[in-house]
This record gives sequence, structure tokens and C-alpha cells, in this order.
Amino acid sequence: MNNKKRAACAVLLCAAGIGIAGLQCGLTVRQYTIQTNKVPIGRSLRLVMLSDLHSYIYGYDQSSLLQKVADAQPDMILLCGDIVDDKRPLTGATLFLSGVAELAPCYYASGNHEYWSGDPQGIFSLIESYGIRVLRNEWEEIEIVGVRCTICGVDDPARYGDRKPRSYGDAQSYQRALASFDNIDRSRLNILLAHRPEYIAEYAQHPFDLALCGHAHGGQWRIPYLLNGLFAPNQGFFPAYAGGRYLCNGMTEIVSRGLVRNWKPRFFNPPEIVVVDLMHAKN
Repeated sequence: MNNKKRAACAVLLCAAGIGIAGLQCGLTVRQYTIQTNKVPIGRSLRLVMLSDLHSYIYGYDQSSLLQKVADAQPDMILLCGDIVDDKRPLTGATLFLSGVAELAPCYYASGNHEYWSGDPQGIFSLIESYGIRVLRNEWEEIEIVGVRCTICGVDDPARYGDRKPRSYGDAQSYQRALASFDNIDRSRLNILLAHRPEYIAEYAQHPFDLALCGHAHGGQWRIPYLLNGLFAPNQGFFPAYAGGRYLCNGMTEIVSRGLVRNWKPRFFNPPEIVVVDLMHAKN
């Protein structure tokens, strides 16, 4: 074998290795730490955020997913939409919801697929039947582990607009819904559950300290250190908010890469459980 053939074989083997490595999609846990003076000194609050399960099943009866959530020891569990799917059976979602509700207080905000199902109210009633609070342009003030919080949930824009099948809805109605949160107590730790990350500038105009979002599925394909995402719904190619931590006017947004594994291959983009630890800067 001459040198050119050896080089070609080496390139092909390298490409194959990268491809195999990139397509590994084991469930991962991604952790973030946020420092804020709204958490008392000596206290910390752990949130687990999950989105975009689309009724996918991990292990027997969701045991693999639920065990990882339990191992994270959350103080609260926050679900940012599309846990259900409009085409896939509800089984995976119900197995997950029934199990996760036993681990910590749970809150849910809608995604677009709840509305695309044609029976969003039925889905919301099902979720609430497990003791999970569904926030539909609503908020709830709670104190947990000594931290005064307001948990806000905004309905996905798919609720509004022309109501055509698979419509992404109306942005102006969505912006009016966000304005309904302007009277929440600014002295509390204010957390927004929203499905769409691309509205970050709008979220930052309101009294939220932290916005938690999904929807982008991590941009589907990534190249570490070079490309954070190839394509995301409502953002198109090379999305600005595919997954990770983003800052805007003092507000932090964290975008989950989602949980679903389907016919669209993930490349260097494993499904993830998001853990957010909030603590005082002096802790």
C-alpha cells in the first residue's frame, strides 16, 4: 500500500471514529451554577429542568430517566413543554409524569405539541391528575429550602393565532401574555418556565431572574467548540439559542437540549437532564 492509500485509509478511519463518537446519545446530566443575592447566605436551591421528552421511553417504564432525576436530589422539578407528543402515544409521557411527581414539587408550562395534539385541555388535566401544577400564564409564590420564589409559566405561542394544524401561533399575543407577569414581587427569585428560547429579549423586559426553555433540541447537530447547533425550529439554521446558558440585561436563560431520540439523528448532542444550582455569591 502506497503512502496516498495509507493517508486515505487514515482519513476514512478517523472520519468513521468521529461519526461513531458523535452519534453516541446516552442520557447525560448537565449542571449550571447561578449566584444571586435573592438566595440567602448559606442556602442553595437545586432545580431539575426537563423538556421535549415527546413521550420517548428510557429503560423499563422510564426507570433510567427517573433514576437520574432522583439521583440529582432536586428541590423542585420544572417541565418546560413537549413532554407529550402529538403523534406518539402518551404512554412514555404518563410513565414519566407519574414517577417524577413523587420526587419533588413539579411545575409544568406548555410547549407547541400540546396544542398540536388537538386536545390541550385534556393533556393539561392529565398532567394535573398526577399532582403536577400546570401554569398557564400564571404564577405561584412558594418558599422552599428557605428561598422565596415565584414560579411563572407562560403558554406557548401555539395557543394563539390562526389555529391551523401545526401552527406556531402569534407572537404579539405571546408578548401580551408575558406582560401579565409585570406585577410579580421583584424582591423574590422569579423563575419563568417557557418553551421558546428565541424570545429571550422579551423575557428580559419583565421581572424574571431566570428563564428555563427547551424547543430547540440542541440544534440537532453540533460540532464541539465550533458549532453549537445546526438547525432549530423557529430559529432556522445556526440557531443563536440551541442549548446552554445565555445572559440578557441581567437575566439568565438556560436552554435544555431536550430528551427525545427519534428518526432525526443527534450528533454530539446527547439528550440531557438540566440541573441548576442557585446560591448566594458568598456561599
